[in-house]
Amino acid sequence: MLVSPMSPSPSAAQHYAREGELTGRILSALTAADKDLDRLTAEDLSPYDQFHVRGQQATAELAALLSPQDGQLLLDLGCGIGGPARWLAAERGCRVVGLDLTEVYCRTARDLSLRVRLDRQARFLCANALQLPFGDASFDLVWTQHAAMNIADKARLYREVARVLKPGGRFGLYDVMAGPAGEPHFPVPWAGVPEGSHLMAPEGVREAILATGLRQRHWRDLTAESKAWSEKAAAAQASAKGPSGPALILGADFPAMVANLRRSLFEDRIAIFQAVFDKAG
Repeated sequence: MLVSPMSPSPSAAQHYAREGELTGRILSALTAADKDLDRLTAEDLSPYDQFHVRGQQATAELAALLSPQDGQLLLDLGCGIGGPARWLAAERGCRVVGLDLTEVYCRTARDLSLRVRLDRQARFLCANALQLPFGDASFDLVWTQHAAMNIADKARLYREVARVLKPGGRFGLYDVMAGPAGEPHFPVPWAGVPEGSHLMAPEGVREAILATGLRQRHWRDLTAESKAWSEKAAAAQASAKGPSGPALILGADFPAMVANLRRSLFEDRIAIFQAVFDKAG
């Protein structure tokens, strides 16, 4: 998850880093699941590192739309502990740079990528998305999933995306946006208090992206699909023997966070959208 010191909530990075070092906790969970730590694959990590609504299915769907190719360079903004970046490297053959402001997430992403032998294809750095440390037209593709909720200055975020994207390149997003029924219930996975959450209505997001000169190629409301997924996920978690991957990452408050996420979804306080834009060649 990506956060920005430009937002009114300087504690957002602390929100994500609340459980401290994560690698050992995840490896212990994998051992308990009878996984051989010397033969781990990116797929083995998917229950723990696809930290967004609809999980790996959402990652695969966005990849199908964005169509990364072997050898292309992709920037993953708000990479978390690197799950989508590793999936893209393993399944699509592209090179991925993952960027996040939460240092422990970047360390965990590096550790896990080394474990599954993807450290050369997926590398990670801790930096601010509003001041990307890359030159103009550096990336074939830019990707973000469930990151912009913590960033107040979305216009600047999307200007940076457009700046680092090559002519002819594509930008894919899968994000939580503001619903029509008011603020979500807190805490939620991305914020413990309202001051840490910066949701924008879907039309505002689309207008902010189009204002950069990027062109819309795909725009889809996946809120209904997310509601259905949340029902299945809640049932699966109720029957699970141990904590889910996100619960390992966010700790004891996670049950309240996910309950509020589901409640906010079903009360139309949040919306889930998928989109692809491109940059004129």
